[in-house]
Amino acid sequence: MEIGWRVPSYARKWTKSAESRELVKYFTSVEEHDFKSLWVIDHLLVAPNVYSVAWQDPLITLAAAAAVTERIILGTAILCAPMRHPVLTAKEVASIEHYSGGGRLILGVGTGHDENEFQSVGVSKRERGRRTDEALEVIRRLLSEDEVHHEGKYYPLEGVSIYPRPEQRIPIWIGGGSQVHVVDNPDLPIMVPAVLDRIARHEGWICRSSGTSPEIVKRDVNAVVERIKQKRSTKDFTVAHAQWLHIVESTNREIVIEEQLKAYRGVMDTKRSDEDLQSAYLFGTIEEMIERIRSIKGTGIEHLIINPLIEDPVQIKLFANEIRPNL
Repeated sequence: MEIGWRVPSYARKWTKSAESRELVKYFTSVEEHDFKSLWVIDHLLVAPNVYSVAWQDPLITLAAAAAVTERIILGTAILCAPMRHPVLTAKEVASIEHYSGGGRLILGVGTGHDENEFQSVGVSKRERGRRTDEALEVIRRLLSEDEVHHEGKYYPLEGVSIYPRPEQRIPIWIGGGSQVHVVDNPDLPIMVPAVLDRIARHEGWICRSSGTSPEIVKRDVNAVVERIKQKRSTKDFTVAHAQWLHIVESTNREIVIEEQLKAYRGVMDTKRSDEDLQSAYLFGTIEEMIERIRSIKGTGIEHLIINPLIEDPVQIKLFANEIRPNL
């Protein structure tokens, strides 16, 4: 199982430019510790009922990472497609691909879920699935064709060309899965057919972590793999999963859980119970987290994306030295 690292590009009310600048050195540390990939997350605003923070712009953050790294795979996990016009997204993605040297980019895309974010950009949340599918079609064509004509409902185009274009196909991984078990969420925890079909049309899938138990992860993996098999070979398809952790160097479980909950409370919404957090994410001693990650690997996950809860680069070293060698 490959291991990627999603950078803590948190955007808080009190975030200072000097703190943001420190993240540039953080990117190089991720590469130096031989992680397979470096990922960024997309939340325009604070998304209550899940998180208590927002994030820096994902594509700008990824461009900064591309400038200071040489070989590590770069990805969005995930980019909220319906909140961005696909022509702009295609242009930005192509630019990052070129500045990174080529062949290093994965475009992880999802529909988004927060009503406030949709309202802030004038997009109806009810249209998110249809907009995402159309945006992905447009992006794929813009990254590979001249004079793109598209007669779509949301993004009609008349002879649009993006330059420079990628020299090779950029993999698209779809984010999503069973709807999150969060406070006040009206959606059912099921994999709807439209989501399964969206996943099956592309090169990979990122199983969500927010509010998702190991049992739901396994069920979702099985559902996705079965749908892929119905439509095509799974040979060139990657099953990924995003998870959160905070590593505490102690064997005293009570102390460990206390420190971990404190770290989680700095990022997650306060409405979520301690029990919900411990069910959904990686908790416990280093040994316990190793066992939990081994169980995730056993569900068929091929690429695990780890997200630290604090900006301290010591978490990178602890994972690389204490957890990864024992997986």
